[in-house]
Amino acid sequence: MSGTSMDGVDTALVSLVSNRVEIQRTRYDPYPDALQVELQNLLASPVRDSALAKKIDHELAMVYVQSVQRLIEGINSSSIKAIGCHGQTLLHCPDAVPPFSWQAGDSTILANQTGIPVVSNFREADMQAGGQGAPLAPRFHQYAFSSNSESLAIVNIGGIANVTCLPSDKTESVIGFDTGPGNVLSDAWTKLHRGHKYDEGGQWALSCEPDERLLKKLMSAPYFSLPVPKSLDIRQFSVEWLQAQIESLGKAIDPSKIQSSIAAFTAESILHGIRNQLPEVQAIYVCGGGAKNQAIMKHLRLRSRVKLSDTSELGIDPDWVEACAFALLAGLRMNNQPGNLPSVTGAKKPVILGTVTQPAS
Repeated sequence: MSGTSMDGVDTALVSLVSNRVEIQRTRYDPYPDALQVELQNLLASPVRDSALAKKIDHELAMVYVQSVQRLIEGINSSSIKAIGCHGQTLLHCPDAVPPFSWQAGDSTILANQTGIPVVSNFREADMQAGGQGAPLAPRFHQYAFSSNSESLAIVNIGGIANVTCLPSDKTESVIGFDTGPGNVLSDAWTKLHRGHKYDEGGQWALSCEPDERLLKKLMSAPYFSLPVPKSLDIRQFSVEWLQAQIESLGKAIDPSKIQSSIAAFTAESILHGIRNQLPEVQAIYVCGGGAKNQAIMKHLRLRSRVKLSDTSELGIDPDWVEACAFALLAGLRMNNQPGNLPSVTGAKKPVILGTVTQPAS
């Protein structure tokens, strides 16, 4: 899995049997600095530079190849049914005509170099069925985390944050949607003012209290009043958007206070979505990189009305939930079983997700 934080690839070797998730091995490989710069450049003008797009397709695939090869060293690759590769999202436009979502990373290179079938292009079939093509992880959340005793919210905080509601009453539908920014604004503001890729542990955000006027302004964004199903492209909450909101207040705000406000904004937008769409939730479990951001977690705990923890309490480390999700989706595709949840994406029906690329013989 290469998430919207665009920092690297999470790779997990997973056995999935009877709703049990057995993680055999995991590894994280950061993107090379040069590749990160190229991704940011392409993200700025994705339709303008087809040569760079092709170059990145190849470079990403080779990063994935190396990660898989290191992960399965000493294991017979024939024992692995498939690689589920989400790819790196560059554009997600479910409301365009026609709708489309673009994930970089050449699946043919990955299949040929590893000798293992690759499942990719997970979003297209759902969008063709009238859905948003996202979020897709709720299918795994349902598989791995459902409880018969309480209704749970699973919150993934990557670049974008999303939430899944798992009702204890199995006659009710699973609901999921993108709640707003996850780490995207925090990362961008940190890079702009401190030159670091991210605010490690949320320590900068913890250095002072949020500006309540700015927080209120950020929470007035139209996205939060949209009905579900809904999903986000990473550009919708950009640092340029943030700067425009700050300027509209007509006052200078210290960058540290803005960083603290961003952490509070991420937490409040998540809880706003839960309170408005999922009021029956009895416990919240967090996964993704944002689970390590102490400032975001602090504000979630302060503002939440229910129990809040991370998914390690449910048996899966927060770092590996997303990679496991695409292992499940790949497994469903190889077994010709639907992978989407229409109650989450808005699709007209359950559909089989993903394109299978077989290695050259």
